[in-house]
Amino acid sequence: MQHVLESTKVVPEVIAFGPFRLFPAERVLEKAGEPIRLGSRAFDILSALLERPGEIVSQKELLAKVWRGLFVEEITVRVHIAALRKALNMDGEAASYLRTVPGRGYCLTASVTRKAIAAAERTPPPLAADYPLPPRLERMVGRDGTVGKIQEALKSSRFVTIVGAGGIGKTTVALTVAHAAIQEFRGAVCFVELGPLADRRLLAGAVASALGLSVQSDDPIPSIVARLRGKRILLVLDGAEHLIDAAAPLARRLFQELADVHLLVTSREALRVPGETVMQLPALGSPPDDPKMSADTARTFPAVQLFTQCMESSGVRPGQSDDEALLVAGMCRKLGGIALAIELAAAHVALQGIRGTAALLESQFSLRWPGRRTAPQRHQTLNATLDWSYGLLSEHERIVLQRLSVFAGSFTLEAAHAVSSDDGVGSEQVFVAVGRLCSKSLVSTDIAGESLRHRLLDTTRLYAASKLIDADEWRRLRRRHAVYYRDVLLGASSGEGGLAGQPLPHADLDNIRAALRWAFEVGGDEELGIDLAAFSAPLFLGKALFAECQVWTRKAAEKARTREAPTRQQLLCELATASALVLTQGLPGEVVSTWTKALDTATALQDTAGRLAAYLALWVQELRSPHLTKALALAEQCAAVTDALGDPGACAMSDWMLGLTKHYFGRHDEARMHFQRSLDEDIESARLTQVKQIGFDRRTDCLGLMSNLALMQGRPEEARRWEEQAMLEAQKLNLAMPNCIALTWAAFNAFLSQPDLDTVEREVVDLLDHCRSHGISVYAGLGLALLGLCQIRRADFDGGMPLVNEGLRELAAGDYEVFHPIIRACLCEALLDSGQTGAATDLMATLEASERSPMHWCKPEVLRVKGKLVSQCIDRDSGAIILQSSISMARELGAVFWELRTALTICESWDAEKRRSDARALLRPIVDHFEDEPTTIDLLAARKLIGRV
Repeated sequence: MQHVLESTKVVPEVIAFGPFRLFPAERVLEKAGEPIRLGSRAFDILSALLERPGEIVSQKELLAKVWRGLFVEEITVRVHIAALRKALNMDGEAASYLRTVPGRGYCLTASVTRKAIAAAERTPPPLAADYPLPPRLERMVGRDGTVGKIQEALKSSRFVTIVGAGGIGKTTVALTVAHAAIQEFRGAVCFVELGPLADRRLLAGAVASALGLSVQSDDPIPSIVARLRGKRILLVLDGAEHLIDAAAPLARRLFQELADVHLLVTSREALRVPGETVMQLPALGSPPDDPKMSADTARTFPAVQLFTQCMESSGVRPGQSDDEALLVAGMCRKLGGIALAIELAAAHVALQGIRGTAALLESQFSLRWPGRRTAPQRHQTLNATLDWSYGLLSEHERIVLQRLSVFAGSFTLEAAHAVSSDDGVGSEQVFVAVGRLCSKSLVSTDIAGESLRHRLLDTTRLYAASKLIDADEWRRLRRRHAVYYRDVLLGASSGEGGLAGQPLPHADLDNIRAALRWAFEVGGDEELGIDLAAFSAPLFLGKALFAECQVWTRKAAEKARTREAPTRQQLLCELATASALVLTQGLPGEVVSTWTKALDTATALQDTAGRLAAYLALWVQELRSPHLTKALALAEQCAAVTDALGDPGACAMSDWMLGLTKHYFGRHDEARMHFQRSLDEDIESARLTQVKQIGFDRRTDCLGLMSNLALMQGRPEEARRWEEQAMLEAQKLNLAMPNCIALTWAAFNAFLSQPDLDTVEREVVDLLDHCRSHGISVYAGLGLALLGLCQIRRADFDGGMPLVNEGLRELAAGDYEVFHPIIRACLCEALLDSGQTGAATDLMATLEASERSPMHWCKPEVLRVKGKLVSQCIDRDSGAIILQSSISMARELGAVFWELRTALTICESWDAEKRRSDARALLRPIVDHFEDEPTTIDLLAARKLIGRV
């Protein structure tokens, strides 16, 4: 269905408040002339509030205005309000500008002025794309009108497919549109090159990766939808024709479910899905066959202009005579106005001259190409062009071009030498041939990255591959290609801790995929495939391509198990498969079974590092359940192995395991000792090896755990310092899981201690945004539960309860129930405080029935809530006994945080009975135990109560 553009003219204006200026027409918010990145929904909310400065705007009004016609929960407004506050709060101004009026809505209290501006007065600052965007191509002629039509179609229909022949310039046009859209989309332009993907199943993963999402499930589409919901973005899918069965349903779902997503697709055929606007890209206009045509007239045609530009780029000054213009016009006609064919022809003018090039074209190609009704025109046009170009190559150039066809995506000159040179073609000849192929536009060069890389256009690669097959060289060269990348990966995994060798070859991921595909195909080389899968696993895990990692390592491990004896490569594949399963939330039974296989293989190989990795994963499963007694036994087994080994890095890992287990047991002093020893004695290379193996960083987790432990022991300021260190360590790694861990502990600690609920919600929203961006549903479950509890603290049970329940469900689905007791205890108390005593009683019964350890880190808090419940609903004396047991347990564990909270509950009832001296006597020594000023919600309440009594 096509949408009609509204014709209402928007008068440009600027809205100023404080140091901020908002430009509605451009959807730009600036502070001191610098643009502030703001989500689409947050921008719309700010605009709505600016329309009524000083007035209270309700949540329902914001929902109706910002999400017109869509059903969304009211909590959505709060989340985007939190994002808006975060964007405005650059110097602490937001508190005075944006006010929450409990139960009524939101109010912008700043002084607001509006001023109409002329277009000439406003020059928007240039923006960079949020995602890597290929550079705008140098040559594009004759397409300005087409680009304008596509831009208008994108505005009106949001979904445009550029259809045309191969080599006709679809990518060039799409890139031009993408670069021109950066300002309009506030940098949110993402370009996804689909050409290197040979398997339709990898399409969604490639889109997710381009968006910065970790692919952590077999179906990444829900994560893509979640990431893009509410985000105004232009997504460009380039070269979809070979993946059309996957591209069509993906595009349809994104278009139908995401009203803010604009899609631009290039393909050799239409996707044929609802909502698609097809833009047929015609050939470049070529001059008619007119012997009397002048040079000036010929140069008005786009095809001739492109030919002339390409000649000039190769160092040839175009002639001015009418005769030469006619020759160029004739070549453009014969090449069908196909941009790629014209570029290839023009590149040879430097070698053959215009007349020589025209003569070669005339003699070697038919002017009438057959098969237009039975085969796509682009196919025959490009084949003819490439046949002609191939005929101009020397024998060595032909051989090298054929051999380069085994590369998928880009490659280095070193790789070209290694794969292409042999007794027949030496290294020096390969070097010269690659240079000549680049000059003839058969090979392109990219100098934007850290190293010079080359690439064959897909059509050229396919053409050259057919020649290689004809020469019966395909299997031999594919094997050499696979061996080369096996050796590159082996070099990256060599040395101490697997880090002293070469860097991981991230830029060669497409070539590694191609090598893996060939190795496991019929006629490939399974042994080579096992090596490739084993040594490439850290690359896939490091890029968070967990599902794809499983595909290759599982296949390789199955092949390896058929051999007579286990091998190191088999172990690496089993470890990687198990790690990927953990990170994609495989079923607990499957995860345990996979890790058990890895443990058996490591034991058979007497591989201590492999045994430790397996112990680690099996321990994680027990810890998360939580079966703390079993987890502690596994951690102690691991510690016995590491103590005997005497390796500091391994000992640091076992100390972290022991510390975490004992922290969850509530044995905080012992846990602190283990954490500190792990942090002090760890070896960086060993730590990073673990990161590469399983995508998880023990140091970040240690620091986050220390923050929670410090909070439990009454050191809130120390806790914040540990949080900051955890964030810094995670940011250095720039990986999904470490950042998630740091955000998790920060959000959880804020929920427990932070007196400002808006601040708590910002921390939780940061965690949720990160989890949703990377498909990490377990920790998203914790975030949802905490956000729901925040809503309930605001007396919004209808909005909060579904979030808490969904969060608990996601945590249970990931077999990660260690946070269940504290979440249920908080919910139980909220129900009790709101008078829902029956529901509170039922929930407490559920909580106690599900507890798997008699003693755990939040048991004193569970007892506090139970004592409060019993006091109010059954018997005050019985409740007092339970509250006293909470105090005693907290003291036994050294958890002064829980001790203060229980003491406050006791004192609230004492204060009501005028037992002021008793309250003071109970509270004062506990408050004095805290080392910092009253910064937590409980400390503030205690100081207030002490002062009052």
